[in-house]
Amino acid sequence: MIKIIIFLIFISISITVMSCSKDTPLEPPPPATRLSTFSEIQKRVFDAGCNTSGCHGGSDPAANLDLTSANSYTQLVEVNSVRVPSRKRVDRNNSSESVLVQILRGDVLPRMPYGGTPLSSATIDSIAKWIDEGALNN
Repeated sequence: MIKIIIFLIFISISITVMSCSKDTPLEPPPPATRLSTFSEIQKRVFDAGCNTSGCHGGSDPAANLDLTSANSYTQLVEVNSVRVPSRKRVDRNNSSESVLVQILRGDVLPRMPYGGTPLSSATIDSIAKWIDEGALNN
């Protein structure tokens, strides 16, 4: 009887260890689609946490930047930054000079999202790609 119990414990541990191999992802893989359209950036980044009241939404948005869906595009693209007035928030075809990308990467402070977890490199790269492809309102 003891041998059977030990055998069952061994099998249970073996199954658990095998199911947690290095090939098993610990978190879901990133979405296959990149955020290379403005509508995707709006939905997955701005609507997901930037355009709340007290941040970039409501009656007094931070840095006079309203990131609600009705206003974000016109307040970002080819508009001078409040933080770095000599540069555009989004400089079409030039993500490296766009203050939005610089703030998301932490090259211009404060890094956004303020007080939150920084966006992943893949997300920031997708935003940069959208800018480098002309920052279309798509």
